[in-house]
Amino acid sequence: MHVPPARFLPLVVLAVALAGVSFGSIFVRLAAAPAMAIALWRMTLASAVVVPAALATRRRGAHKPWREQVLAAAAGGLLALHFGSWMTSLQFTSVASSVLLVNTAPVFVALLSWLTGRDRPTVRIWAAVALASAGAAVIASGGMDDRTSLMGALLALGGAVAMAGYLMLAREAQRRLAYLPYVTVAYVTAALVLWAAVLVSGTQWHGFSQQTWAVLVAMALVSQLVGHGGYNWSLRHLQPAFVSIALTGEPVLASVLAWWLLDEPLGARTMGGGLLVLGGILVATGGSRR
Repeated sequence: MHVPPARFLPLVVLAVALAGVSFGSIFVRLAAAPAMAIALWRMTLASAVVVPAALATRRRGAHKPWREQVLAAAAGGLLALHFGSWMTSLQFTSVASSVLLVNTAPVFVALLSWLTGRDRPTVRIWAAVALASAGAAVIASGGMDDRTSLMGALLALGGAVAMAGYLMLAREAQRRLAYLPYVTVAYVTAALVLWAAVLVSGTQWHGFSQQTWAVLVAMALVSQLVGHGGYNWSLRHLQPAFVSIALTGEPVLASVLAWWLLDEPLGARTMGGGLLVLGGILVATGGSRR
């Protein structure tokens, strides 16, 4: 018999996942590799972990809903697009501008939820979106200068739309598809899409230093398996709109980690915007439902 998790467990998992994802920007800074190669190995190494685990726990004769597997594969394609677009945007625009645009995902999730009629956002969720988006804008306001380009802005915005679509499809696919089969299909699909993109574009994908390989492995384990894996699990119990709002806490934690680990300054904009983002998360948490 299925035993439902404790009421607070999805929120705990989501908090741990947020911490894991927030280390992603630190790993990107430490990895001496092209952006597309970083995304490629993040998903490939994560797939190398989940595929054996899925095979080892597979039950013979278990029903495999084809519709949900197709949705999982589509979600994997959007995940590849998210990482590829967002990491590539950093080559054309400032980090602050990229973070601002990619963290508009909650707005697109709320709009998609409203348009599709699924998990229709409440007034509380819309208020949380406004607070979190305002916080991200404050954090990024110092980087909106002449380094911002149309290409970088469009790539980061594309990453936000892709993440919104991913969260919606991930929730729908996991209605009948178990957690491990879902992440296996999604991660393998994302890895295959990124392999195709890297090979077609001629991007360097090997010949890195031992330190870079160590960083790539850490990113796959911490940011992907713990971070995004936790997001995927929490989507089984929380609304996509709420989970997407939690994503806006990433630039706040990433800024604190960069200050702590990389000695990057933690300015007034980051602290003020961080309070708005955290306020949005708290507003959403107060109205969350399983």
